[in-house]
Amino acid sequence: MSSRPTLTRRGALKATAGAAALASGLATPFIAKAATDLTFTLPWLAEGSNLIAYVAKSQGFWAKHGLNVTVSRGFGSTPAAEAIGAGKFDFGMSVATSGIEITAKGLPLVQLATTGYDATMCIAVLEDSPIRTPKDLEGKTIASVVTSGDYPFRPIFLKRAGVDESKIKPVLVDPKVRERLLLDKKVDALSGFAISMAPILYAAGQKPRFMLYSKYDLPLYHNVLMTQPARLAKDPGQCEAMVNGLVEAMKFTLLDPQAAQDIFLKAVPEMAMVAQAKERLWVGLGIWMYQAMYAPARTHGLGYGDPKDYATMIDLVMQNIATDPKDKKPELDAILTNRFTGKLKLSDAEWAKAESAVTEFKAVLS
Repeated sequence: MSSRPTLTRRGALKATAGAAALASGLATPFIAKAATDLTFTLPWLAEGSNLIAYVAKSQGFWAKHGLNVTVSRGFGSTPAAEAIGAGKFDFGMSVATSGIEITAKGLPLVQLATTGYDATMCIAVLEDSPIRTPKDLEGKTIASVVTSGDYPFRPIFLKRAGVDESKIKPVLVDPKVRERLLLDKKVDALSGFAISMAPILYAAGQKPRFMLYSKYDLPLYHNVLMTQPARLAKDPGQCEAMVNGLVEAMKFTLLDPQAAQDIFLKAVPEMAMVAQAKERLWVGLGIWMYQAMYAPARTHGLGYGDPKDYATMIDLVMQNIATDPKDKKPELDAILTNRFTGKLKLSDAEWAKAESAVTEFKAVLS
């Protein structure tokens, strides 16, 4: 007779559960593992436009996928994309074009999920400014931050708007003083992102006007979740978990922006100490919400990046920014993936709810 191992009561229960799971077609129970520590960079300071990263972390949207993510501030979209490409951060957000530029220059990046469809690159003027059209900028001073992701596209916008750039008086400034210079009327205009500049200007009692680059056939996406292609190839599950957590945070924020703001101020308490912090936060968040609701997200689901828009952005980067002979045009399939996006969609009623919360910002982006 063959010997049989003794089966304990606990062992019998495990065996029975396992057999039942197999019979029903269910996977065997998941055994929790220690959370994976990851680093993540923002493209800029913590603000309403990138609040979703703090929602993803604080609400446990990343944690439930087994990720422990440390979020750090950024110093401009281009430096952020470069830091991600160099592996200084595991993941991060930057405007799509900065990721394309850095890839062309030899630090490959793959863009995993789109969080917005208009970076709101623009020229900003005060409401009482005599500058009414781009052509009026000739002979005027424009303050710019050279490391900002909008800076390489300013000449393209000016050209398409019929402005003679040689007649512009450029002033390169530190981002800490840019808005102050306009408020004190030491410069006539600013270049940058409306989504970042508007909160500061609104909080100072000014309602600025914005000349958006996107209105001149420049489809320039806002922040995109990025990582290194090698990471995607080695651990697609980790990349999928990052995408899932971020898009869940997007949905949460779109449907309950007040709760999202409360979460942010608790997670970043020093921001609550800034003058008129709540107003600044709401303006940035409201603008982000509006441009996050464009057609690609409604049609394909949160996080989806339109390949046609990416093809245009790649061409714009290669024709106007990555012009060094050593720069190499990225292949669309290599730089963009939608394999993890499109799973989470809002209903018509949910989109209507999100829209109704930010109608006051429609004029900013129209």
